Amino acid sequence: MQSEMTGGDIQVGRYRGAVADGFSEPGFLDQLAKTGELVVLPGVQKLSEGRNRNVRLDLDHKAGRLAVAVKAFGEQSSLKDMIAVEHGSKARRTWLAARFLARKEVGTPQPVAFLERWEGSQLAESYYLSVYQDTISSFRDELVWLFRDDPECWKVMSLLQCVAKAIGAMHQAGFRHNDLGNQNILLRRTGDGQWGGVQFIDLNRARFDESGLSLEERARDISRIYLPSDLLRVFKEMYFGDEPPPEEFQEAERYFRRLYRIHSQTRRFRHPIRAIRGRRKEHLAIKYPIEKDMWIWDERSGQPINVMRPKDRNKFYPLSRHLHILGSTAAGLLPVWAEYRTLLKECFRKPVEMNDRIGVAVEPSETTWDRESGLLEGLGRVPVLVRFYANRSSNDHKFRSEIVKQLDRQKHRVSIALVQDRRSVLQPERWDAFVEEVFGLAGDSAESAEICHAINRVKWGIWDFEEHRRLLDGVEKARSKHPGLKLMGPAAIDFEYPSVMAALDNLPAGMRFDSLSHHLYVDRRGAPEEKQGGFSALEKFALARAIARWSGSCGDSLVVSEVNWPIKGTGVYSPVTSPYESPGPRYNDPSVSEDDYADYMLRYLLIALCSGMVDRVFWWRLVARGYGLVDDADAARWRERPAYLMLKMFLENIRDCVFERKPASRPGVEAFMFNHRSGRQLCVIYSTRGDMTVEPPFACSRVTDAFGRAVPVSPSLTLTGRPIYMFG
Repeated sequence: MQSEMTGGDIQVGRYRGAVADGFSEPGFLDQLAKTGELVVLPGVQKLSEGRNRNVRLDLDHKAGRLAVAVKAFGEQSSLKDMIAVEHGSKARRTWLAARFLARKEVGTPQPVAFLERWEGSQLAESYYLSVYQDTISSFRDELVWLFRDDPECWKVMSLLQCVAKAIGAMHQAGFRHNDLGNQNILLRRTGDGQWGGVQFIDLNRARFDESGLSLEERARDISRIYLPSDLLRVFKEMYFGDEPPPEEFQEAERYFRRLYRIHSQTRRFRHPIRAIRGRRKEHLAIKYPIEKDMWIWDERSGQPINVMRPKDRNKFYPLSRHLHILGSTAAGLLPVWAEYRTLLKECFRKPVEMNDRIGVAVEPSETTWDRESGLLEGLGRVPVLVRFYANRSSNDHKFRSEIVKQLDRQKHRVSIALVQDRRSVLQPERWDAFVEEVFGLAGDSAESAEICHAINRVKWGIWDFEEHRRLLDGVEKARSKHPGLKLMGPAAIDFEYPSVMAALDNLPAGMRFDSLSHHLYVDRRGAPEEKQGGFSALEKFALARAIARWSGSCGDSLVVSEVNWPIKGTGVYSPVTSPYESPGPRYNDPSVSEDDYADYMLRYLLIALCSGMVDRVFWWRLVARGYGLVDDADAARWRERPAYLMLKMFLENIRDCVFERKPASRPGVEAFMFNHRSGRQLCVIYSTRGDMTVEPPFACSRVTDAFGRAVPVSPSLTLTGRPIYMFG
């Protein structure tokens, strides 16, 4: 085996080894012969230290000065020397691996030479030399930089895609790295959010075979990659491309990852001296943020992403969170339930003035606001919600405040929402300054302010109710300078009301919300009339209102400050598909067609407002590719979806109307009666059970569909899930 491994070796001074083509001229070989002396010269640039040292040497070459990276392998045990005799030294194995990758056109620094010196059966010196890679980074360092300094989802996805594709090409070539840590993957930043030129280093453990790799071998390599668990899921899907990762691969990858975790955790027992040395250098290491503190924003879907799978997120929940929820629920369950039963009997029994009940959220930007404001004008003088984000710049806050002032001058009733990130929790003084700034800029032009966002979803940065309370500590002081500004909260999301009760129970002393605001989605059940554990949208509204009445921490008012349905076919721009469109079938996907989205929207609004349970609904949002009333997929030509046109007609029809009653109807028929201030009657009616033929509930003179198009008046009308209008 030794003769086979040394076939083609040349003598370079006191070393045996091999030199790549283009580096074998006598003058260059003379310098290589002095490698042992050169790597220890004072002032030599050290790239890394440890058992193996990496340094940079600048050598004279026929093409000019050549920067060379030298890896000097440290002394090793006699046992490892025996292995090296049989299988080659680390330097030799690295050389052979690099040459293989170069032949297969897989990235690795250009090999220059390997050199080794034996004293009998003892390996005295060994070096691997490659062309030094200037202005290059590593997968690890780029991830750390993104996580800490530029947490934009599309950039993280771009980086993962670049690396996954490169590893796939390496494996396709029949090469298994066997030490594929993030630090051993080099690459270059080629633009904002763009990377390329992936190169693999530290190849001495590699194995390669022209016949290719098994799924188990691929899994073993991938198991050394570090990523938070949901980003790892995405990475593995990117690696396999158009097909879901095979279950055989998934099982093997999990197995090898567990083995490596155990191997890492026991290192201090197996190599105590080495572990002590490593701890001394820990302060110099580039470190990933703690996973619970990672906060990555996805502009495409308008939300942060989860970096961890639920199982891993659960490990970070503090006990106090569960205790708060348990205590508040136990204390409030009976009185809230009693209030809820009373409210259910009141639903649809009282007149409701419809003006200013339906609002929309806008997301202004300097390049598109003119178009967005034009679309807003098309809906009339509706209430508007404008968000301010703690992770954005003061310039953005100033721009949005100017929009708030503009909308106020145009007689819109404006609400603002203050959205936290994880740094807001970790650096409370930063959040306090943000609140002061936004209130100072927009507080006198806004009617109300929602404080914090989706507080029961840790991807938005809050892990427990103590953290939430700390964010609220300075709000009352900031609000005191703007006495006309009302506060809304706690702004939890979905049908998770124990979290709402716990948050209301844990407000700072003296703080009280004027309205209970909530992001009440019902999309997981499809239509708003569908039930979840006995609760349709109506029951959910009533229960939320009961909590508002029960709590001493907010007024008897309920605002739904965010709701929509995700739209099918919008890929990563949909909040339920972000951050990556996984291959294969989707299960329990709440996405709906644009037509269903429009129908469900009107039905949601009718139930929420006419029941008397909800005081205002803000639709999220006016323009968004994955969930908006208007599709901006074509930046040059925005498209008004059916929902926009139907909402426009709905607002025109119910303007200056009062909801009066919900007449008795046969099962599956939902009718809502309104009186206009002019005295005319209006009925909005639809079916929840497919096509149904019904008699009009009153003598109507005119009927239109949801877009305002005339429908023939007859003694019987065919209803569908799309509301129609009957005019008296």
